Amino acid sequence: MITMRLTSKHTAAILAFWLTICFSPKGSAQEFSIGVFWPPVWEHTNDQQYQWIKEAHIDFIENVKNAKMFTESHNKKMLDLAHKYGFKVSVADPRIYGTDEEIKAAVQAYKNHPALEGYYIKDEPDSTEFNWAATIYQKLIDLDHDRVPHVNLFPNFVIPSYETNHVERWVQKVGPQHLRYLTFDQYPFMVNGYIRPTYFENLEIVRRVGLKYNVKTSAYLQSVGIIDAYRRPSASELRYNIFTALAYGIKRPVWFTYWTPTDAGKEIFADAIIDPHGRKTDLYAPFSALNRHVKAIGQVLYNLDATEVFHSGEEQPLGTQALPQHYWIKPTSRTDNMIITHFAKGKSGSYVFIVNKSLTVTKSFTFQVDKRYKHMTHYEVNSGVIAIRKEPLDSDFSDTFLPGEGRLYYFN
Repeated sequence: MITMRLTSKHTAAILAFWLTICFSPKGSAQEFSIGVFWPPVWEHTNDQQYQWIKEAHIDFIENVKNAKMFTESHNKKMLDLAHKYGFKVSVADPRIYGTDEEIKAAVQAYKNHPALEGYYIKDEPDSTEFNWAATIYQKLIDLDHDRVPHVNLFPNFVIPSYETNHVERWVQKVGPQHLRYLTFDQYPFMVNGYIRPTYFENLEIVRRVGLKYNVKTSAYLQSVGIIDAYRRPSASELRYNIFTALAYGIKRPVWFTYWTPTDAGKEIFADAIIDPHGRKTDLYAPFSALNRHVKAIGQVLYNLDATEVFHSGEEQPLGTQALPQHYWIKPTSRTDNMIITHFAKGKSGSYVFIVNKSLTVTKSFTFQVDKRYKHMTHYEVNSGVIAIRKEPLDSDFSDTFLPGEGRLYYFN
């Protein structure tokens, strides 16, 4: 539950916004939700593991072909366990690739289960697979309008002319009126200690296309390492990954991976949130706390559009926009490394989301705000509950950010 603590009377705009949040139709397709890719393997599909998923504040898990749980009985056991513990499953069933009658039979097998999240189609299709993937997507929407078909796009460093040739092309093939989420993956934490140079550029492209076609966006986040490719992220890097994604308007983050995959060919995985033997790793506790915190903020951001995203600081990442010198909100020090996102909902004031881009250092930032804004509302999260603190704004304001942390404000 989201509660509010007010120090003064809210404007009609803020009350209207919260009424929209609290009384809009529920269900994971219409609200902020956090998922995990690669669920516990079959021999660990049990009460203990599913209780841990729930305690990690996960809203859905994605079953995939590679996880080798591809039969109706596999899916139904996963659905039953997920329902018992209060989250959902995106099922994987080979009939999805068959005739119209086989697709219909697959949907009918799961459609009435209360824990059904959606249907797996394809992870990272190349452009030659768009036609059949889009056709299956549309058929699934026709048969089950309330669930989410799963197709996940390659990152931009794989595909030439990525924005038009891949991302927009996929939206157009499915039809923006059918597409539940525009989804892609890219994992930032490289084995050499750096962040992938195209990380923010990819987020910017997906943000731009999502706004152009009025489609909500989803992204896969890195919670695992792969030997000789990606380093195993720290707790602060998990925080950085999810808050920078939120800053670019992502509404449906999915962690890759939750379980540690084995037998993955040439890819050798470091321990993820749960190790290959079904044991919690050192990342489980911060992962759980982070998800709990982010879900409170995500429910506010879900119905807002990330209309402007700027970077401030000494370095300008590829594909990003520098904060304008005379922007209406800005840090007092131009060397402070941060993201400042303007979120919009109609014309009622200005929502701003600010992320500390340091991976290791807690930062205190001070901001100047244009004098036309008389009040600031700070959205604070404590133990997974969000409180709204409104105060007069008659001078600069300061706040403290953990490494990679994002904070939300409203100005009017």
